[in-house]
Order: sequence, then structure tokens, then C-alpha cells
Amino acid sequence: MEFKVESFRTESIKPSSPTPLHLRSFELSILDQMTPAFYIPLIFWYTGNAAADESSLEAEEISRRLKKSLSETLTRFYPFAGRINGCLVDCNDDGVDYIEARVNCVLRDILKPPNGEFLREFLPIQKDSNEAGTGRLLLVKVTFFECGGMAIGVSIFHKIADVYTLGKLVNTWAALTRGSSEAAVFPEFGCAASFLPPPKDFSFTTPAMKFKHEKAVMRRFVFDAPKISMLKARAASATVPQPTRVEAVVALIWKTAMTSSPLPLPLPLPSVLRQVVNLRKRLNPPLPDNAVGYLASYFTVKSPENSEAELQGLVKRLRDGIGEFSENYVKKLQGSDAISTILEAAKEVGKLSGRDDIKFYNSLSWCRFGVYEADFGCGKPIWVSLAGASSKAPDIFVLLDARDGGIEAWVSLKEEEMGSFQRNEELLAFASMDPCVHC
Repeated sequence: MEFKVESFRTESIKPSSPTPLHLRSFELSILDQMTPAFYIPLIFWYTGNAAADESSLEAEEISRRLKKSLSETLTRFYPFAGRINGCLVDCNDDGVDYIEARVNCVLRDILKPPNGEFLREFLPIQKDSNEAGTGRLLLVKVTFFECGGMAIGVSIFHKIADVYTLGKLVNTWAALTRGSSEAAVFPEFGCAASFLPPPKDFSFTTPAMKFKHEKAVMRRFVFDAPKISMLKARAASATVPQPTRVEAVVALIWKTAMTSSPLPLPLPLPSVLRQVVNLRKRLNPPLPDNAVGYLASYFTVKSPENSEAELQGLVKRLRDGIGEFSENYVKKLQGSDAISTILEAAKEVGKLSGRDDIKFYNSLSWCRFGVYEADFGCGKPIWVSLAGASSKAPDIFVLLDARDGGIEAWVSLKEEEMGSFQRNEELLAFASMDPCVHC
């Protein structure tokens, strides 16, 4: 049987109350302006208990509640109902897209095991759509299954939001849907202004990081909680006796990727890993929990020489990198040289990512952002996922929380490298590739 996702209705959802005039113009910070223009995609999967002849009626009621609460959410998260206009967000209440769809199967048919390419059908727009930066800043797609289950795909414009922000928005939407207003967030926008100079138009000087547009494949590797404990024990050393779960998983993926070249090289190419960091708790004083927007930065670390590129050595590099970032870079970010610090770091990354004599990897941890708390009144999601088996950008690792406390790593590599990567015995001792999701 061929599965087919059919979209049957698209509506523009506007804030339930108009945005006040004094909030109609939202300035983009330098962090916003230097962020690539694409959508962050996440899909939230929910089981259902409706009988087949009741599922359509239940879907209508669920959708009615979702649209009402989304409208209320947009009153709080008002910039996302606007449009980008140069270095500003015109908070004009133009609205967000709400797409309704149905699929001709039950939820377990999709999840045993998930087909990464087909999962794209559950997103409202593709990550690298040409609409990014010119159209909607937030789009959602709600797809109903014959069993009463549903998938909620959310795409949010990355220039004004990170995954932390996406989590706050979705959890607020969920809380308002189930009538739990005390759990909903009143977000605080513009927090970058508390530590960065007033924004200017940096578009003419911004050294954009060069993503190499090459054919790549993406695979999902699941590290369950017990295996992560074992991995952390193996990654521990005298210098880093207690590595974090993210440090251990990133180090193993980095190590495996470096040795996955199909070319008969005597030694792996030198590599650099760029690790994205949530700034909120790194600043002094830290930003409030309800601080939303794009509030992230990064550090880079180089692989150790030759035989030193073992798990413990890579963990130490990561620990040293975050230490240097927190001790020096963040202080400069909050000082008088903030703009030059940001521009110099971006210039260096631009150079490194464009070189052919090194491997440049991007690592993003989307863990601990509460995405599994999004209960719309039908229980918490059984799975929160990305989508895609093919990719235009290789050498990217994205880490998400797993439901059991483990980590799901979505890894994008060149096709010829992925073949070796997914057969690596050390990796497979701790991770399962594309396992089923149990409802």
C-alpha cells in the first residue's frame, strides 16, 4: 500500500488580539542578521484512541481547538505573525499558515520503522525553501491518521528563533490548547539588546559560513540511556572524569565521521568541529528562562593529531572548547568589543568551512529544550523528530532528546561516507540505526 499525505485546508491564523502600535517594529540583532535564512523543522507525533468512524469528527474538534489556541499563542509570540522587512520584523499580524492534512494509514505504519524521506510530507514547508526570509515566519501542518493519531509539523524561521524558542512556543500553544494557562509562557523578546550594541545593517560585511552544497544522506542513530551510560564510562579520563552525554555522543560521531572517508588515505584529513551553544545560561547575569529569539553562538575545536584522535581526546577538546568559550568569548560578547568579536569569529568560520584540505563539521545539540512536554490534551508526544533521508548539506550532526532519556542523532554525510559510517562497529556498539518507534 502506498501511503499518501493529502493536504485539504490551509488557513491564515492571526493573533487573537492586535499587536500594540509600540510593538509593531522589532529590530534584528547582529546575531539574527548573521544567521542563515532557513526554517527549523520539528515534527511532534501523537497516538489516538478514536475508532475509525469517529476519527474525522474528533479531528475536526481537535483542529478547532488547535487553531483557537494558536491564535492566542501568537498574541504572546507576536513577531512570528509578522514579516521580515530588511533589518526589522514588521509585526503586522499578517498571520501564520495552518495546514490540515490526512494520511491513509495508522500511525504505527509510519513509525515501524520511519522512512526519513517520507517524513518530509508531514512538514508545512521544506527547510531550505525559497520562501525563507520573504514569507511566513511560522508554519504548522497538522496531519490526522485513520487511528485518531496525529502529527504536528512546525517550521520556524531560524533568523529570529532557535530551537529553545521553538520549544517555548510549542509548549505554550499546547498548554493553552489543554486549558492550562498557568503553564503557558509570556515570552521576552529583544533580550540580545541587553548585551549587544544597537543593531545595524551588517548584511554588506557578513562573511556567511559556506555550507557545501553536495549530495548527502541523513540517517538517524538512537543511543538509548543505558548505552549512553556505557559510552560515558568509555569516554571518561583523568582530565574529564565525568563527560556529559552530549560530549560523549558528539565525540563518538565525530571520531566515526573522520574515519569514514572512502579514499585510501594514510591518515584522516584534519578536521574542525563547530559546536552551537545556547547563550542564555552562559551570560553573566544569565538571561531569564522566557528569553526567546535567536540567542545562540558557537565555538570551534580542531581534531587532535594522528593517534590522539581517540574518544577521550575528542571529549577533552570539546570540554576545553566550551571552557574557552564561556571564559573568554562570552566575556567579549558582553564587552565593548562585542561586534568585532562576532565578526572575527564569523570570518574565521567562513574561511575554515570553505577549505578543501580539512573536514568541517557542524554539531547542534537540541537536547534539554522540553520538546517532549508538549501535551495538547491527548498526552505527550511519543516521538519528536526531524525529517529527511537526502540532504544538500553534508557533515552536520543534530542531537535530539529521545523519549527514554537517550539521544537521537540525525547525521548528514556524503553518500560514499555514510556507507562506512553506518557500518562502524564502535558506533553500532552504542547506537541503533533507524530503529522502530514504539507507540
